[in-house]
Amino acid sequence: MTDDTTIRTTKGSPVYPQVSRALVKLGRDISLARRRRHIAAEDFARQMGVSRMTLHRLENGDPGISLNTLTMAMFVLGQINAVSELADPAKDDIGVMITRQEAPRRVPRTRATAPQSEKETTEHQSEPEADDNGYVGF
Repeated sequence: MTDDTTIRTTKGSPVYPQVSRALVKLGRDISLARRRRHIAAEDFARQMGVSRMTLHRLENGDPGISLNTLTMAMFVLGQINAVSELADPAKDDIGVMITRQEAPRRVPRTRATAPQSEKETTEHQSEPEADDNGYVGF
């Protein structure tokens, strides 16, 4: 049995215990959803376009499984929207809280500026003037 605080690695990347637990739960949930729908593992793997062994790894929470494999499983289960909404900004409670905290407490009233005369307006629309070296700046 592995220590719950041990950080494993897969393909050179760390897999923290919380991430590992989430992946195992996700795999179990996919397995249960497949079985509830009475889909045999071989048929499910074929519909996903993967081997039975890859499906087994997904259902066991292997952190090396590709995002495409997970997404295909959710597609076959009819749950593709769950994947597309994983990081939906509208459902990001922390992001919304940060945005609220960054909003100013008061917004100063803007002052109306005097309208420009017609001469000032046409001066700005003319060709830019060259400097002493003949270069035109923008």
